[in-house]
Order: sequence, then structure tokens, then C-alpha cells
Amino acid sequence: MSVLDTFFTKLWQQYSVISPQAVDIHQLFEDKGETIVNDHVAFRTFANSHINIDILEDEILALGYRHLDSYQFETKKLDARCYVHDKSPTKIFISELRWQTLSAPAQLIIQNIIDQAHTTLKSPLIEQSSARISPLISAGRLWALPSYADYQCLSRESEYAAWLSVWGLRANHFTIFVNCLTQFSQLSDVVELLIQQGYRLNDAGGVIKGSKADLLIQAATMADTCTVEFEDAGEQEISSCYYEFAQRFSQDNGELYQGFVPMSADKIFESTNMKSILGSTASDDE
Repeated sequence: MSVLDTFFTKLWQQYSVISPQAVDIHQLFEDKGETIVNDHVAFRTFANSHINIDILEDEILALGYRHLDSYQFETKKLDARCYVHDKSPTKIFISELRWQTLSAPAQLIIQNIIDQAHTTLKSPLIEQSSARISPLISAGRLWALPSYADYQCLSRESEYAAWLSVWGLRANHFTIFVNCLTQFSQLSDVVELLIQQGYRLNDAGGVIKGSKADLLIQAATMADTCTVEFEDAGEQEISSCYYEFAQRFSQDNGELYQGFVPMSADKIFESTNMKSILGSTASDDE
């Protein structure tokens, strides 16, 4: 198994534990004779920290990836970068939160998280252990689980920050590359199948986001939820990960577009928004 195969296999194993719907959807397409190719995998992190994009990027470049493009999401206070590999169709998308633009209470919570992560990474036990944290980009939560009160505080300002505070560094989602499907080679076909199977899809900005003119169209499920036990609030349902679907179109030079569309990606981020997930559940129950 190649280094890349090992990297993505471990990411998938970690991701699938808290995203059972992705496993089921993956199996659904395989049962229909499809071979799944992953278009991209995405990660979340904090800017101005020892786990920011600049640091995580070193691991990605070491795998043979190269930087393709950078993006900004002003409303969500995010910066992001996309990386491509000459020998793999799977792109890597890393975003980071400009957390120092949030309120003072939120900043204090995140500063504490970052300080704990730094302490963990500097620990002699980590440095000397044969099971040291490697790669960092999939190290999980390097800090103590926040209180539910802190989680809610972050959620009010940045759902992104709240999610990251609980789940840490890990693949936020995998993405089926629709172009490689045979029976479902149009994203609309994929969406129709998923709706028939009862999956809730992210409808922020429309179920299918983007257009052929953008050279990329995308859709995504709403994230799974997991029960997390908080010290101050007991068991609570928290959003985990989602599954995305991307169809790419050819540029004028005949090559498929490899980048991302910020306006669409901004809406895809809503897939882990707990308020939207609860709203979807309430609608289903009515």
C-alpha cells in the first residue's frame, strides 16, 4: 500500500466511526456496481496557532501535494487553501478560522484550546513515544473536551468553531467524485437517489450548489449526529461529519476544473450546522 493509500485509509477509518451514513452511502453505490473515487477531503483548524494551515501544510506537501489556490470566506471568518496531487484525483482542502475576530468570551475559550494543544504537542511523552502524534492533520482533539456551555457559546458565533472544539483535527468530510460514476454520472441523478433513500441533504442555497458555468457543482448530506457526554450537561447530540458529492466540468483547455467555488463552499459548511440539522429532523417528524 502506498503512503497516500495508507494516509487516506486511516482518514476514512477515523471519519467513518462518527459518520455512519457515509459508510452506508458508499455501500449503496458499490452495491449498484459503482467504483467510488474520492474528489477531495477537507479539514478545519484555527488560525494563529500551532495547528494552523501553515503548519498542517508541511504534512500535505510532504505527501507530494502542491498548493493550487487560496480562498476567503468573510462571513464565516475563514481562510482556506486547496492542494492537488499529480498522482491522485483526491484534492485536499484546509480551512482555518480567524478566531481573533470573534467576541472576547469566544476568544478566551479558543485561546485555552490552543494553549492545551500546544502543551500536548510539546509533551516529552509525545516526543518520546513510538505512537507520537503523526500526522498532526488527523491527530483528533489535542485538548480536553470543552464544557457544553463553552460549546454553546462558540456555536452562537461560529458553528465552525464549536464543531472544531469537540472533534479536533480530522477529516470533516469525504467527497464522491461524480464524474467517475457510470450509472449516476450526473449530480442530479445522485441527488435523486439519495432523496429516494431518505437521506437529508443540505439545501442552503439549493440542494445542488453552483452551476456548469462555475465548472463545479456540489451537493452534501446533512451531518450525522453523535452523543457526546459533557461534564456540565451530560449527554448531548452534536453534529459530526457529512458526505459530499462533486461534479466537475472541463475548462477551455479541455482539462477538468480542479479548484473550488467560494460561494458554493460557503453553503456546504452549513452541513454541520446543528440548528439546521435539528430543523431538518423536526420537519421530518411533522
